[in-house]
Amino acid sequence: MSPIELNAHCYPHELAEQIWSLWGMVDGTHTVVDSIESLHSFLSVAYQASLLREEGRPVECRIALSAPKDLEPTSLARIGFHLVRLAKRRKFAEQEIRRLGPATGFYRSMILVERSPRRGFEISGMIHTGALSRDLTAAIDSINHPIPDWLIIHVRGPGNLVINNGSERLVTLLNGRVEGHGFDLCGSTWLHERFRTIRAGFADENSATPPDSVIVREDLVEKIGFAFMRRVIREIRNSRHGGTAVFVPRTLTGKLLEPSGPLCAKYRIQETCTASPFAVILAEVRRRLVQFALTKEKPSVGWQEYLEWFDEFPFTFSQRFVELALWLSDLTAVDGCLLLDHEFNVLGFGVEIQVPSFEDEMVYRALDIEAQDCVLESMEAAGTRHRAAYRLCRDYSECLAVVVSQDGAVKFVANYQDKVTYWNHLDF
Repeated sequence: MSPIELNAHCYPHELAEQIWSLWGMVDGTHTVVDSIESLHSFLSVAYQASLLREEGRPVECRIALSAPKDLEPTSLARIGFHLVRLAKRRKFAEQEIRRLGPATGFYRSMILVERSPRRGFEISGMIHTGALSRDLTAAIDSINHPIPDWLIIHVRGPGNLVINNGSERLVTLLNGRVEGHGFDLCGSTWLHERFRTIRAGFADENSATPPDSVIVREDLVEKIGFAFMRRVIREIRNSRHGGTAVFVPRTLTGKLLEPSGPLCAKYRIQETCTASPFAVILAEVRRRLVQFALTKEKPSVGWQEYLEWFDEFPFTFSQRFVELALWLSDLTAVDGCLLLDHEFNVLGFGVEIQVPSFEDEMVYRALDIEAQDCVLESMEAAGTRHRAAYRLCRDYSECLAVVVSQDGAVKFVANYQDKVTYWNHLDF
């Protein structure tokens, strides 16, 4: 563990240096830009645009830097992309990004930028990417979508840039810090182990047992569960109201919500009133996969088959997941946190965390996905929502909190190895 970290902030110049060392062809040459200074100029415009607002809304968009040879319309059409060229190119400037941003819905289109040796960077058009590019990695409602190896900047809010080389995340600038790799906590060992040891995790215990001839592999439930968790986080983030979701073992609910307990639920849900909506959908997915496996004479099914056969599922399956994620996001808009068990059953919302504070409280910030390297920070630097989550996890180590700020920052908070630790979650 490292001592308390000195405050230091990074901006486009440091960002350019880090990207320059990571980005390029296998032989070490760089595409589109000819120098680190050009890259810095490109990033600086995107950074300044992120600080602007358009009619009261923060600027959010995706910007793709591409070479002309990669923009052949027929090739783009094969991967579901549609190129729209402007009759007159516009200068690549922060005010142009501010004006164009609303016309390129974040999950539907990208602003296309090309570089001319004589005129510099110019906005030459837009790339309609379609619904399948909502996630650049595999998710419950899409397979891994083939993104060309363009330099793509996600402008996610004031000073928040996520830079990708195609579908590969290179670095993230968030809260003045350059993160060399995005933490997708759903891929961490400790989080998977936590869900496995708490009853059945995401599994639906009441789902019908498949025929003996078809085995449903464990990875199906885990992958869908964590993909759904990512979806819920993204919907909370996109709502811009912020929120906190706290996952607790069902066996601990009574203790947490008793009159003298740490949680006071303004809206507590009667636990026996209904089955888990998530478990119901998951059971249907399992049943359909088993039917497909029998038809295709496959001995087992799992996540890979789910992706391969996804087109054979009715559209309503993915839509039901989406609607459930949106509903959970809406519940976090109520003042207080959303209380869930590990099957996404709602135990209560508008939940107040009442845990005493102490002087000079500290929290560890993880510098890697498994928290092998951490730095100490004072809790006083965090907001009320974050401090409440830190204290709850300090006193009740079984709890896991996901805190989404209004500015879009996402933190996972857990008591890990007897230390209250948080991770910046950079995969939205």
